[in-house]
Amino acid sequence: MSTGAGSFVISFTNDPREDFGAFAKGYTLAGNRLTRILLDAPRFADYEAYPIAFLYRHAFELSLKQVIYRGRNLSALKGGNMISDLLNSHNCTILSEAAIRVLSELFPADDNWDNLFLSLRAMSAYCGQIDPSSYSYRYPIDNKGDTSTEKHQVLSLNELSAKMTLILDQLETIHFGLNLEIDRHLELCSDRISDTGFEDEF
Repeated sequence: MSTGAGSFVISFTNDPREDFGAFAKGYTLAGNRLTRILLDAPRFADYEAYPIAFLYRHAFELSLKQVIYRGRNLSALKGGNMISDLLNSHNCTILSEAAIRVLSELFPADDNWDNLFLSLRAMSAYCGQIDPSSYSYRYPIDNKGDTSTEKHQVLSLNELSAKMTLILDQLETIHFGLNLEIDRHLELCSDRISDTGFEDEF
């Protein structure tokens, strides 16, 4: 396996379930770069934009799953028992509602969520319209053999990129905040173990 210039690595963390955010970031950056290339060109073929639509939608899905997973981890550290079995779902509306519940339960006193939650629901509705099951811009047909989108579906690449970039940036900030909270609670747990002297017994 090559390790020279141009190589990249995957599956290098201890718990891959914590890596949804990194994957989301990769899909987001790829979508941004391809968008700039196409929009800087005099013209582009329709099919050149299909991968971009998939990249952005998948980044949104993965970002929601990162909130759900890391939120569940934080809940456990705080003594909660938050259960979620939605991570195999590709339905952005279902995932958005799960992420909203996670954040609401973890931070019930925070009054700043309203705009974010509205944005999540609006983007989920948009994804449900253009690509409800994550087939539309990967395959010409769905799993039933039908057309994967509405007939003659038209998207604005400018609009798609602007909408997705905004919400994905917001979700990345949430990921960062959740990671900070998890690190803080892990440090508190470590301090408690040190104070009790239990660590000396091992």
